[in-house]
Amino acid sequence: MKLVLKTLLIGLFVVIVIGSLFCVYILNAPSVAQTEPPKLQVHKRTAVRGRPTVNSKPIVYTKNQYLFSIDQRYISNLNIGVYSREMLFSIALGHRANLTPDALDKELKTAFNWKEMFDDSLGGIQISSGSSQIKVLLSGQDWILTDSTGAGYTVARNNNVLDIYLPNFEEAFNTQKINLSNDLKFSVVEKNKHWLMNDNKLQQNYEIRNGKNQLNVYQQSKYPILTKLFHVDTTSAETLSQGKLSTELREGFKRKNIELPINTKLIADEDGVSWQIIDGTQKYNVQMTDSWIDVYLDLNSKWVYIGITDAIKGWIPLKSGTLFMPSAPILSSRQQLKERLIAFIDGFKRNEKDANNPKQLENSELTK
Repeated sequence: MKLVLKTLLIGLFVVIVIGSLFCVYILNAPSVAQTEPPKLQVHKRTAVRGRPTVNSKPIVYTKNQYLFSIDQRYISNLNIGVYSREMLFSIALGHRANLTPDALDKELKTAFNWKEMFDDSLGGIQISSGSSQIKVLLSGQDWILTDSTGAGYTVARNNNVLDIYLPNFEEAFNTQKINLSNDLKFSVVEKNKHWLMNDNKLQQNYEIRNGKNQLNVYQQSKYPILTKLFHVDTTSAETLSQGKLSTELREGFKRKNIELPINTKLIADEDGVSWQIIDGTQKYNVQMTDSWIDVYLDLNSKWVYIGITDAIKGWIPLKSGTLFMPSAPILSSRQQLKERLIAFIDGFKRNEKDANNPKQLENSELTK
């Protein structure tokens, strides 16, 4: 029995020694390399490839870009901010349920007061006071109702009832192979004419405008152009009135990495408080207020100032440029074990601290 206990103690001691040495080995693993910060890049064509570096994502655009056009019937979705094929209300056919398909088609076109029916619906949706039109999809069964603005609704027969639906707005994007998430937010800028749509999950923004017999869909810039560059005090006004740029203004441009040449043009406006600075393809607007002289970037310039985050800002060409997004460093198995071991030790320390301070834990629970 003593021999067995002695063997167990020796084995336990060996295990503790080996475990301690292994922990020391793990804790002395080399530190994880620091991830490079994201940064703006400008890529010019080279004789080799003319492609961005690895891990670079194209900015692609800095202004709203036209994507495609869709039917005006989706105005009904946009005005109330619902993108799915949602049922709005139902209408009982009554004695019209016995009509032939052709007769029912005619009845819907001529005898129904659609505006009054929409006004009386619980949803409170109104259609234009102008004339409405019914287009037959399947005689006696399915129709498309549109009002004078072009807003459309699907009318489907369900036995002796007519169900009124919104169009399926998502289908318009799916047809263009553009996915939408279920986290959409609509904003009506001007009813029947101008809307904004934000896909919060996919972080995409769209602008929709009512064009000639169609709705034009634009993709909004993901990263904003910072048009206001800087300001100086009004003491520079006297130099500007003489057709020259003051030292303060030139210093302001330098802080934005803009080196203005000597032959830069300065054009004064007739109002005497605004000027335009032209440097080749770059244009800047200068506006004097009561307190400051503000300098803005003209959006007709070739280069624009982009703000990705508070820390990532810089100049890129209007139609090109990429954002360098470094991938996370790949950890070795030893570094992964080190992270897990440190997390385990920290957790053990916290549990030990809580066990030794039960009163502090009770007080913290009472304050919640």
